[in-house]
Amino acid sequence: MAQSKPSGEIEVHGTAAAWGRRLIAFVYEILLLVAVLLIAEGIFQGVAQLLLGISPEQLSSLGLARILNAVWILLVCFAYFGWSWTRGQTLAMMTWRMRIAPLADQLSWRKAAIRFAVATLFYAPLLPLWILAIYQPQAKIWAWLGTAWFFLPWVLAWFDADKQLLQDRIAKTRIVNSPKK
Repeated sequence: MAQSKPSGEIEVHGTAAAWGRRLIAFVYEILLLVAVLLIAEGIFQGVAQLLLGISPEQLSSLGLARILNAVWILLVCFAYFGWSWTRGQTLAMMTWRMRIAPLADQLSWRKAAIRFAVATLFYAPLLPLWILAIYQPQAKIWAWLGTAWFFLPWVLAWFDADKQLLQDRIAKTRIVNSPKK
């Protein structure tokens, strides 16, 4: 009689997912995340306007509202990725037949938090830096440095023995192929 695994425990075995599939899944993930964030932003704007009774223009001029909005967006992103990663894969990873496998123990919210923090550190600054560069052309050098920073985990993964991204290396996870159903 086969024993079932505890929830969240996933086999570590599997071959590392190919670069092309990981990159396509990454782009697909961005598209999915934009949809999730549009819904989250609509909820934030609606609730804030109902509670404060002010227009969107007035809301966007409030410093505290912008800070709360940024925190809300980060929480929504972490909820989406954390929930998906603790179950082994996001929708994009499922589509491209990949999954996250722990190197030891099992997938957990702690591993998801570490993975999210490291990924956010590298990926989050890119868009704001380019928006800043549009409005302040002298800041374009920062946008280009942000672009290099964005690609750093991918460059480091090229030299990694298992070809894993920095967030996987630090969180002690790896991206592997998922078996066909």
